[in-house]
Amino acid sequence: MATRIPLSLRGASQRSSHIFLTANRLTLASRAFTTTSLLAKSKKLPPQPSKASKLSRPSTTAQPIPEVTPEPQSEEPPKSNSNAQDLGTLLQQRRWPLLFSGLTALIMGAYISMLIASLSRGPDACSHVDPATGQLPVTGRPRELDSLTSNPVVNDRILREKAMAFDNGLNMPERVMGIRLLRKWLGTRVKGHVLEVAVGTGRNLQFYDWTEVVKGPVTGRELTAEEEKEEEEKAKERIRSVLDQGGKDEEKKRDKDWVEKMKMPGALEGEMLTFTGVDISEGMMGVARQRLRENVPGGKQLVPKGAFLTSREASESRIGEGKRGEGQEVLLSTLEDRIRLVRADAEAKLPEAPAYPARVGSKEEGKYDTVVQTFGLCSVSNPLALLQNMAGVVKPDTGRIILLEHGKGWSDWINEKLDAWAPQHFSRYGCWWNRDIEKLVKEAEQKVPGLEIVKIERPGFFQAGTTVLVQLKVKSQGK
Repeated sequence: MATRIPLSLRGASQRSSHIFLTANRLTLASRAFTTTSLLAKSKKLPPQPSKASKLSRPSTTAQPIPEVTPEPQSEEPPKSNSNAQDLGTLLQQRRWPLLFSGLTALIMGAYISMLIASLSRGPDACSHVDPATGQLPVTGRPRELDSLTSNPVVNDRILREKAMAFDNGLNMPERVMGIRLLRKWLGTRVKGHVLEVAVGTGRNLQFYDWTEVVKGPVTGRELTAEEEKEEEEKAKERIRSVLDQGGKDEEKKRDKDWVEKMKMPGALEGEMLTFTGVDISEGMMGVARQRLRENVPGGKQLVPKGAFLTSREASESRIGEGKRGEGQEVLLSTLEDRIRLVRADAEAKLPEAPAYPARVGSKEEGKYDTVVQTFGLCSVSNPLALLQNMAGVVKPDTGRIILLEHGKGWSDWINEKLDAWAPQHFSRYGCWWNRDIEKLVKEAEQKVPGLEIVKIERPGFFQAGTTVLVQLKVKSQGK
């Protein structure tokens, strides 16, 4: 650190003041010398040593003082400013990832807080009891909707509004827990003739590809040159896609019938030909119908707006919504049955696949290529009966049953909490979240002829295994 020393100058006037000289004499001398040199050049005079430079010399012998060139100042900002600039640049470059991370943390924190607050109240007395049996009914509907179905004053509009309110309450939890992404994945795996059991409010409908459904079968009508070329390219793509999946030997590849079959629409995953949605609640399917209008190309012209049932007799029959039995009612049918919504008890009987020109008269007529269900086994009184019915309507060997469910996970602590609050959760959402889905599916594999587990996964590590993804198939009898 430089020290300032006061020095009194001789021969100065009475107003002379103290001059503070720095201890670094070389620096002071160089500055004085440079200043004097500049003045001398401006007056075209030889440079004269300054008084300050004389004082700065330690010896009395006159010696020339070499000119010291001042070091150029660095253009780099001070270190503290540099750090501030680096931090500002970093924040600017990564503002979107940081913003996304902050919002994600905020949403997850809010969801976890709500969950903790809800569970901290503890299980309460559940009034959602069937008067006939004195037991909690398993209908797959929340308490509000279930109680409204027996009220003759309630109309379709009120049912849809209640169902929509229930549906909106699932938006944030599903986004936070990754369920929306799983629904999207599921939409890319269905193919051919699709049956969705417990379709509810139609939360999966936005993830299906409706192109081939709207287009319809290509057989029985003349195609333009452009359509023929497009169909040929699609046929080649279907063959390549199926062969790339493996499991096809050379003999199979040379089978002309098999090759022609693979060229047909519906051979690719995600390529849907028809869609049938089944649920026991018309109120829930009122919301699903609106989603069809929004997601199917030309849906506003294809799907009528308003009540499903218009006649007086049909309106009176609506009071039986949720009634158990094999009775079925088609609430919506459009595009020659290629899109249907059917009210039915999935535990009793499921509808057959609609007729399709390419399959009329074949052994596979009336069977579905894909049967899908999301969060349904937790909402039925007899999961085994439901799995048996799904196995009965899926195409043997090549068909698939895809289930997205939730239930017991890996942690005993979490499973204990699920058991403790199961009645309360059922009264709000209409499902038992503490069922052991993997155990139920394995029991069904042993009891349902031909049913075979293809894969069981538990996606989402942070969910502690409570989300279960199951794929099943049915073997042809005698094989």
